Amino acid sequence: MSPLCVVALTLLLAPLGQAEETPAHLGPVIGVAVVGGQVYSVSQAGIFREGARLAKPPFRMMSMVAGEPLLLLGGGQPAVSGDVAMFNPDTNAFTRLRLGDDLVYSVAVSPDGKTAAAAMADGRVLTFDFPSLEPSSVIEANRHEAIVRAVAFSPDGQWLASAGLDSLVLLTPRKPNAKPVVLTDHSAGVESLAFTLDSARLASGSRDGRVRLHSTEGRLLRTFQGVGEPPDATGFGEAPRVLCLDWSGADLIGGTSTGYIFGLPTNQGDWQPLHREKASPVYSLGQAPSQIVAGKTCQLLKVAKPVE
Repeated sequence: MSPLCVVALTLLLAPLGQAEETPAHLGPVIGVAVVGGQVYSVSQAGIFREGARLAKPPFRMMSMVAGEPLLLLGGGQPAVSGDVAMFNPDTNAFTRLRLGDDLVYSVAVSPDGKTAAAAMADGRVLTFDFPSLEPSSVIEANRHEAIVRAVAFSPDGQWLASAGLDSLVLLTPRKPNAKPVVLTDHSAGVESLAFTLDSARLASGSRDGRVRLHSTEGRLLRTFQGVGEPPDATGFGEAPRVLCLDWSGADLIGGTSTGYIFGLPTNQGDWQPLHREKASPVYSLGQAPSQIVAGKTCQLLKVAKPVE
């Protein structure tokens, strides 16, 4: 594995008078964050605040999360490097840290803003200091037997969850030498995670169209099946992948590879389709007080929240 290294970068302004087309998203919008009422999003075309591009990514983007008022990005180059970068929207400055020899698929920032986590293609779950990205602070918190697709801190800061293509969810207490609670109920690779605000429950979405709710003690509370299946589905096609989940207040929402933005009840009831403009995947989600923001292909979609 290549040695860890950190690099500080500052963007240069384009020369005065240089013509440039209005920038737009390119490819999947893989990260959405709502910070102070403003919507940030990222694709391979750049980091955007509302409709304005702030910066070009320093590497291939795979994820973004808010560590207010900063942003943490994850990505790299497949089979070459796994990188994270702290981005300051006020100064357009990056601080970059290399974590390994393959992609970083997901990143998270702890509630106190002092620690970050990265989901690695080689199966490792790493933590490190934020926002300094100090190389000496990198610790292996856990390890999966396959690619790690998602990481999330609980809002109370007591748990770090990770989801892997080994079909496992690991719930690791944020204590020295703590052993993880291993959730084995999924039968397909797990793509997405979200905690409740009270940190009592965890939702996980998989590649077989299922979302499972667990308590943080590891008890299976509920399974939703067929999430994201179109009404005309025959059951013989490829199952929808639950690509993203977001739990804000009482609202648990998600997005699928079949283009659905959906809602899930926390008690009785089944999954509810909230929006489906077309069948292109929903890669990322964020929530503002009155709207849902979804990252799709070359598009940032804003949808009004349903009235209760």
